[in-house]
Amino acid sequence: MPVTGPAVPGPASPPARTDAATLDALHVDAGGGGLVLGPDPDGELVQLDLFRPEPVSVVLVAPVPLAVVLVLRSLALGADVAVETTRPGGWSAVGSLATGRPDAVVVAGRVGPQPPGTLLVPRLLVVDGESGAADAHRLGAWSAQLTVAGTAGRWNTAGLGSADVTVVQGLPLAQAAAVGRALGLADGEAVLGGRDPDDVVLVSRGEVRCARVRPTSVERWLLGAAAERRG
Repeated sequence: MPVTGPAVPGPASPPARTDAATLDALHVDAGGGGLVLGPDPDGELVQLDLFRPEPVSVVLVAPVPLAVVLVLRSLALGADVAVETTRPGGWSAVGSLATGRPDAVVVAGRVGPQPPGTLLVPRLLVVDGESGAADAHRLGAWSAQLTVAGTAGRWNTAGLGSADVTVVQGLPLAQAAAVGRALGLADGEAVLGGRDPDDVVLVSRGEVRCARVRPTSVERWLLGAAAERRG
C-alpha cells in the first residue's frame, strides 16, 4: 500500500553559474498569437497572423471546409465571428456546436460595418460569397475579413492582389495558373497546383509558405455536422 505524507526536502544544489556567451546562446520559444495552421515541409509550425492592431484581409481560394476550420480556430482564440452568406444553415451550426452558444457566430445575408475588436477579443468577418476582395471600410482594429472563394475565375482573381494574404487549397492546374498570375508568381501552376489535399499555400506580398492542415478529431466531427446542416 503506498504511503503518502509530506515531502522531504533533499540537499540543496549549489547555484549554477555560466558565462555571458552561453546565456546569449540560449533561446526560448514562447509561441505566438497567430492562428496555427499546421507544419510546413520542414516540420515547423506555420501560423496565420490573422489578428493585428490594423485590419487584415484574407482571401481563401479553397473549399468551404477549410474556412470552417479557420473559423473554429478563431473561436478558440476568443474571436467574435460574423458570417455574411446566402447559405446560413451550416454556419449557424458551427458556432453553436463548437461553443454551446447559439450567438457565438452571427450569420446574416448582409453584415454591416463592424466595431473594432481588441487584443483579447478580436473580430472575424467571413464573407462566404462571390467577392474577390475585402471591404476595408467594414473592418476596425484587431479585425480580419476572410473572403471565401471556392473556385478561381476572372470574376474574383482580379482582387487577389489587394488582399494581405491569399490562402489556396486544392486548385486544378488551370485555376492555379490564373491565381498565380494574379498574385505575380512566376510559376503559379507549379507553386499552387497539384498538391496533397491537406496542403495549403499562403501567399503574402510575394512570400510563399506551405502548410499541411489536418483537422483535429473534434474539428472533423464539427465539419460533418456543419455539412449536414448545409445540405
